Amino acid sequence: GLLEVLTWEAQERLLDATVDHPLVLRYPLSIEYQLAFLKRLLTDLAAMSVEPHDRMYERYCAMMQAPPPTDLPLDDPSIGLSYKHYELPQGQGVISLKESGAFVSDGTTGLCSWQAAKALCEHISNNRDDFQGRNILELGSGVGLAGIYLAKCFEPSIIVMSDCHGSVLGALRDNVQLNFPNAAPVDCDNPLVSLLLDSGNTLIGVMELDWQCVSASNLSQLIEPDVIVAADIVYDHTLFPALLSTLNYIFCLSNNRCKFVLACTERNQDTLSEFLQLLITAKFRINEESIAPSRHFHWDSSASNIRIFTISRS
Repeated sequence: GLLEVLTWEAQERLLDATVDHPLVLRYPLSIEYQLAFLKRLLTDLAAMSVEPHDRMYERYCAMMQAPPPTDLPLDDPSIGLSYKHYELPQGQGVISLKESGAFVSDGTTGLCSWQAAKALCEHISNNRDDFQGRNILELGSGVGLAGIYLAKCFEPSIIVMSDCHGSVLGALRDNVQLNFPNAAPVDCDNPLVSLLLDSGNTLIGVMELDWQCVSASNLSQLIEPDVIVAADIVYDHTLFPALLSTLNYIFCLSNNRCKFVLACTERNQDTLSEFLQLLITAKFRINEESIAPSRHFHWDSSASNIRIFTISRS
């Protein structure tokens, strides 16, 4: 129905709201995605005998001929990063993230937002009281969707986003600075903390955290977490002992008062079951949450088997 009323003026408004939106012009989505969008519009308009606006052809041709962008602040331009923009619920603004279009790039899976991170954001938006004003630590932050959402909309007193892969930490730092341009830098003498910002209500940190040596990280001087969050970190069973020791360490910091909200895409039932069994053996309590439908953070809730657990220990 939308295209049937696309007068030239309506087509102009559509272009202004999509490929010519100031945010998209400044932080471009992948060229392939934009070309597919314009091609679909042109095809549909032709099928309805509606004349496309000149600007639509101009933008399409310009994109076809455009060299790959070189002004993105990338460590390695070959890994094909572009931007994605996530509109937040209740008019809370937009999160802009530099992400990779590839599932695996630069030897890591951490450079794009996975389905479980979007499902975790959906869960967070429906359970505001569990996160508002808390001290939050995120494990395996990747490009930072969940952590930045928490920092923007839930006024944690401190949130520390962590990962351990160099190129992921670089993208994570860039994304935090992109979304908090007015936050003031704060000095921190922990060499693993590469960014610490004060946004007014919230301290936002980016930290290299290797699960195999968490007790040497001086994490406790930076944060005593009330809540740990993580998405898609349970996929390699060789990492489970280090992850378990990290959880033990953090729960001990808070005298077992913290809780851990974990979102997983169940790719291999045995792998996830093995991790949950390890938690039970280590005296953790596991509560499986119901999965909220995809309302704000668009993810495929039908195709992917996403599970969310709240993990505690008394």
